[in-house]
Amino acid sequence: MIIVIIGAQWGDEGKGKVVDLLADRFDVVSRYQGGHNAGHSVFVGDKAFVLRLLPSGIIHPDKICVLGNGMVIDPKAFFEEIDQIEAKGISVTPKRLKVSSRAHLIMPYHRALDHTSEERLGNEKIGTTLRGIGPAYEDKAGRRGIRVADALSPEMLRMRIERNLAEANRIIALYGNEPLRANEIYDEI
Repeated sequence: MIIVIIGAQWGDEGKGKVVDLLADRFDVVSRYQGGHNAGHSVFVGDKAFVLRLLPSGIIHPDKICVLGNGMVIDPKAFFEEIDQIEAKGISVTPKRLKVSSRAHLIMPYHRALDHTSEERLGNEKIGTTLRGIGPAYEDKAGRRGIRVADALSPEMLRMRIERNLAEANRIIALYGNEPLRANEIYDEI
């Protein structure tokens, strides 16, 4: 049996809590899209688990969790979230957590573009979370995004960072903000 939980609003519908309630019935819990802009809290006894990227099935030790190719993943936020739940006794292993090689990465220049866009809009800003999710999806739709698979090849990753950063820095500098450096981004990733 397959059950799909889909939000019909802009978030905060309680999808994560519903998935947590149903997780015991299934072997696999998957997220197909989204980023770390929102989150949900799941409680097990007196422990609270705040999840922004990882599916709530991760707190169930016998579940396989999947981050699908529609996700945009900030590597720093991803590893911080894993560290936080492992510190509370949850095992996160490659056997339990699968990440699509086609999921896209949120890069530091995506966050900078998000900030630049909000500053530019002034009083008409849209209220983004400033986490770079929108700009990462723009790169995905524009077929210039960096995928998880690209990060597995240092040469490919460096080439894509340099190519994308050149364009991002033109926009960032146009609005008077400090351009980013490719080496610093590469080192962060």
